[in-house]
Amino acid sequence: MSEGQQLSVALLLSGLDEVKEISAVFRKLGIIPHFYEDLKTFWSGTLERIPSLCIVDVKKMSEGDLVLCDHPAVKSEKLPLVFFYSKNTEPLLVSTNDFFHLGVLKKTDNYESPLRAILKRLNHFLVLTQENQSLKIEKHSMHESIEKLKYEKLAIEQTDQYQSMVKSVCLQLEEMRGESDFFRAVEKIFQGVDEISEFAMLELSFNGQKLISPISHVQKFRAIPSLWLGQACPKGIELFAQNMATQVAVDIMGGDLVSLLIKGNHAKPDKIMFIKARNELFYNQFDWNMLEAYLNGFYASFKNKLDSEPNHEKRFASTFEAMSFLDQFLFGNTANELSDKKALKKLDYRLVNVDLTSLIELVLKKSNNHFFWSKFEKEFINKLEIQTRCEFRTFECGVNHLSFLVESRDLDSFYAELKDFTSKFAYWKYFEESDGVLSTILTPKVSMVPMSAYAFLKSTQSASLVTHEQNSGLASNKEKLAKLKTKELIWGREAINEI
Repeated sequence: MSEGQQLSVALLLSGLDEVKEISAVFRKLGIIPHFYEDLKTFWSGTLERIPSLCIVDVKKMSEGDLVLCDHPAVKSEKLPLVFFYSKNTEPLLVSTNDFFHLGVLKKTDNYESPLRAILKRLNHFLVLTQENQSLKIEKHSMHESIEKLKYEKLAIEQTDQYQSMVKSVCLQLEEMRGESDFFRAVEKIFQGVDEISEFAMLELSFNGQKLISPISHVQKFRAIPSLWLGQACPKGIELFAQNMATQVAVDIMGGDLVSLLIKGNHAKPDKIMFIKARNELFYNQFDWNMLEAYLNGFYASFKNKLDSEPNHEKRFASTFEAMSFLDQFLFGNTANELSDKKALKKLDYRLVNVDLTSLIELVLKKSNNHFFWSKFEKEFINKLEIQTRCEFRTFECGVNHLSFLVESRDLDSFYAELKDFTSKFAYWKYFEESDGVLSTILTPKVSMVPMSAYAFLKSTQSASLVTHEQNSGLASNKEKLAKLKTKELIWGREAINEI
């Protein structure tokens, strides 16, 4: 039989006659049994390799300290046993009831028929065992396939989740276009993303000679010390500067950082953002390229607005023109100004002044620190225009005062927005040596002024006198200044009544 050639048989019998007769039957079937004389050699032999069939005499089930039921393969029910007995040893079969076995073989004169019956059962058992093993392998394979599909499904869900998250972040940033500053918009959104553990930003200074970190009070922001580059980068952050910034960021924030290059009008970036993910999955699955691409466009829209020249229709050509315009509300129109009379009647303006004396004092105090005057004025006005929805016209009186004309219906909201804007504006950015002024708190004064040239000039003159007295320490001027303020208050009320 073809199956028989693959079978191995072990015999543990006490009588040599039975061994010869049983072996003769197996040889006819092409099987050469292996005979063991004692339980000890049978034990060690079947441990090395488990036979296909074992015929064990019930008299050989124990020997000294060895007991067949303690055999590891018997305990695990992996040893196919057939128990041999005779009429005299039949009572010993009772001890085999606790064994897993394939039957019993009684001593007889002809073993061929009972052995063939045993082999049929064995073959059927082996087929079932093989099928069972195949099913186990198939089950294991299916289990692995299911786990793989689960993992792939989870990965797809996580990818979709993080894809949705980057879209959500971009949509939230869209709502921040009313902010006056790119970083202020970004920090508000990043602070609310739970998966972001920390973030930092370095931007190129106006002279392109160093990288500076903005001031932020949000918990997740990490400030990075200013980095002198050793050479100017007039067209964006060069590669050597990017490498330097990355190394410093890694030293401060640790590894596994995502760096986003934020570009404006140049091929090289103006800013570098560093983001530390809270977990590895977010670090690997989040679409950082999509976020970087969006931030580039988002930043470009801010930069274009900040770099654009203020609308000439919203600015007076000079302070003299502004004074003439204010006097029209108090004295009326001259012959040359009659064409604007109807327009003036339609619009009811209010005047709000920003006193920048505290900033100018700091500039004078830091006389060796280059201040970017034109950059400051342009970005101050442009950022205010981005933040407020109120229409305004502006003019300056020297470098100490920036004044704004708004319609009376917008006065309350514009006044509140201007006060908030001036208190949070990053004045330090416009000093070449920004580190020396970071800790300085500047509080420009925002006030409303009656609509006349006289009131405006008196107001700015009074502010100058107060500053002069504070700086010189001349206490004798206090009484004079108090009288001046009293007269101005009385005049202001009269001017308002006339208007």
